[in-house]
Amino acid sequence: MMSLSFVRKERSSFNYLVNREDAMHLVFRLENPHCNVVFNFSRNAIDDLAPFAKGYHQAGKRLAGMLEASSGYRDFDGYPILFLYRHALELYMKAIVYRGAQLLQLLEIETPDTSKLFKNHRLSEFLPGVKAVFDGIGWKWETETVGISNFEEFADLVCGIDELDPKSYSFRYPTNPERQAALSHHTVVKPIGFSRIMDLILDQLDAAVLGLHEEFKATAEAKFELQNIIE
Repeated sequence: MMSLSFVRKERSSFNYLVNREDAMHLVFRLENPHCNVVFNFSRNAIDDLAPFAKGYHQAGKRLAGMLEASSGYRDFDGYPILFLYRHALELYMKAIVYRGAQLLQLLEIETPDTSKLFKNHRLSEFLPGVKAVFDGIGWKWETETVGISNFEEFADLVCGIDELDPKSYSFRYPTNPERQAALSHHTVVKPIGFSRIMDLILDQLDAAVLGLHEEFKATAEAKFELQNIIE
């Protein structure tokens, strides 16, 4: 069993704040050749929304697979699965609204408001923006999966998640900010079934974000070339 001992040391004897590169607690800098994680790796950090979403999705997927394969489980084994999938969905929806708004502006089409996009966690409030992006560039939500075969069914699922977890508290805290129970007594949720449906949705949203990036790049290049010709 690991034991921890804390010894008070003088500031000068434990000086790991040498420069800006080292201005991070030692616990984040312990050397391990098998894992280095880089944050803020793109030119514009907001473009990292989709990679973050994919990371949370993949983590949730691995945990769901472990839970499904186990011979037994505890209730709290399912809590992080539900949170990871919900958070991935939130990040993907925000990525679509943000990048889609940029593309629509480039196409000189009315854009959804993104001013409060990162001040809100209620999933259903992102639906109008996602719908505006899809409609603006002529995309249709079409799948062969029962229950999410069109945008209306997707919206119904999103609203259903909001009913349980409207502000991203219910799956990661037992209480809300007012210290009241986040969910009603003995609420039962099935994380494996939830994960299977969400895998299909998140994969589709991931493809949508990639498509928006490609559309934006192609449109920007075309407008730049046209501007050069005109000038």
